[in-house]
Amino acid sequence: MITLNSDRGFVKVECWEDIEELPGFTGALDPKQHELKEIIGRYIFKDYIKCGLSSCHTPHGKGYIVSTKSGPITNIGHNCGKNHFHIEFDELSKSFEKSISLHNYRENIGSFLIHLDTYKEALENLRTGQNGADYLFKKGQLLVKKGGECPDSAVSIFSKLVRNKNPNLFRARKASKKEIEDLEAIQGKELPRPYYIEEEVGVLKGLSFLYEENDLRKLIMLDLNEGFKAIGDLDIDNGNFKDLKHWSAWCSTVETKLNSIQEIIKIAPTLLNKDNLLQLTNMIDDPLDETKYKAFIKNRI
Repeated sequence: MITLNSDRGFVKVECWEDIEELPGFTGALDPKQHELKEIIGRYIFKDYIKCGLSSCHTPHGKGYIVSTKSGPITNIGHNCGKNHFHIEFDELSKSFEKSISLHNYRENIGSFLIHLDTYKEALENLRTGQNGADYLFKKGQLLVKKGGECPDSAVSIFSKLVRNKNPNLFRARKASKKEIEDLEAIQGKELPRPYYIEEEVGVLKGLSFLYEENDLRKLIMLDLNEGFKAIGDLDIDNGNFKDLKHWSAWCSTVETKLNSIQEIIKIAPTLLNKDNLLQLTNMIDDPLDETKYKAFIKNRI
């Protein structure tokens, strides 16, 4: 890949022969006879190219195309450039790399902006309707919000399951005399009375819908929506390096995030299935809370 800084800005050059045809190009430049003027291009190849300095000619896969104050142009690797032109080359190469990066950032963002309305529409389609992200997110939040319609005892259970990322439902029950004796024989020690054992009473499917990394509000409102607004207001031509780098990288994540939202939406109905959620009644100790929870699932989910 060859990138050349021309009167038209940065352009891609197809083959090395095009570089060799540049006016003034030489493959045997004596660095003692010429002063460095500027870096005008960069190349990265799988096949190595000989260094254009007459004192070197070492093949390398990455280097720069430079012009001299006296006119000739040649190609040199980074090490040769530093050895022969010292700090001046180092500063020019850093400046050139930064310029290429800025060019690429602007191109990436510009290409993204062409499709911005399409991305906005795709997000809006994912958000709307009874099976949309907005509706499903609100339903999911009812399960983990204390002080709401879902009893706090059930909310605490949901929160613990989410925190541990473990959908298995267990309930402690008093062990029978025989169970205690069997455990004592296995463990070789006396156990306290009464003794409680954890018993699996269900598996809550679709729990990952409530995981922090699947938070639809963060993905939609705080990331994509805010991002669409910010990048639409961005001054591509005059933006600073840090901002352009950030938004160029962000643009490359949008399709992945839209796909992630789509996958998260698919998980939600599994969790919000009434029979699935009613498994939690096996873990609620307070009979009144159990009744409230059943009514909540029946009427609000």
